[in-house]
Amino acid sequence: MSEAEPSVPTAELLDTRQLLAFKTIVDTGGFTKAARHLNLSQSALSHQIKTLETQLDTQVFTRVGKRVILTQAGETLLRYATSILRELFDARQALAELQEPGRGRLRVSASTYSCYQILPHVLHEFRALYPHVEIFVAVEYTSQAIQGLLGGELDIAIFVLPPSPPALHIEPLCQDELVVIVDPSHAWARRRRVEWRDLSSQVLITYSRAGETFQEIQNELGKRGISTKETMEVRHGPAVKEMVKVGLGIALLPRWVVRDELQDGALKAISLGRGGLQRRWGIGYTPNTRLPVYSQTFIQLCHVWFPRLMSESPA
Repeated sequence: MSEAEPSVPTAELLDTRQLLAFKTIVDTGGFTKAARHLNLSQSALSHQIKTLETQLDTQVFTRVGKRVILTQAGETLLRYATSILRELFDARQALAELQEPGRGRLRVSASTYSCYQILPHVLHEFRALYPHVEIFVAVEYTSQAIQGLLGGELDIAIFVLPPSPPALHIEPLCQDELVVIVDPSHAWARRRRVEWRDLSSQVLITYSRAGETFQEIQNELGKRGISTKETMEVRHGPAVKEMVKVGLGIALLPRWVVRDELQDGALKAISLGRGGLQRRWGIGYTPNTRLPVYSQTFIQLCHVWFPRLMSESPA
């Protein structure tokens, strides 16, 4: 007979309200915003953290000027607090599903163009199946989406796969190609392919210099010792295409984003380099997570719609 595990004294157990207060301070960046988010007074919030530190016999926050930063102990606690709070939420969701199947919350993210052009098709079909699931949609770059998943702010994220795989469960979705987009009067309009060095003479219009796609392009140019003539940042996806149409520059976009404009002749698409510039897409969520049935259905719908609408000839 194996020995019984030693019991844990109740007094040593951490209070989940204290853990929630602690993580909210980290997520919001300070006591003031956290107190407002939790609908507590700052003194009540400070008391919870003081009690937590007394119970742990260590300091979890330290102040540097007006900033509140984590101590080494706080960084360690954050990993466990995130996991514990996520498990508690999953438990509550599982119990709620037993009582009211088809109810819950789904927090998803997708990148700019996929959020505008593909995700609505997924959500339209999903809503018909699960009308009582509360949906939250964020437009996030890959790095932001990964942090949102790891931090517990997102349930599912759809993104271009980064060079180094993150600590997530990722299901491959599909692949697309970034092509050079020009207006029909451009000198390249009749070309089928351009080389990387050709980009040095052009104004490159981009949705965001902070995005992974732009950074990938800059990295590829840097490897080849090439610099672009100039870049123009336009913080609105559809506006990028309009800027190209009037000849203000070129853009690197997926073919599926400009499919309509290519069909009506408003824009021309040219492959970049010999093999083209390919990207791989995936759908990610945290490992060891129990996904509700409706989340599994959402993923299944993504596997239908994303490959279909990113293909050269969508059904």
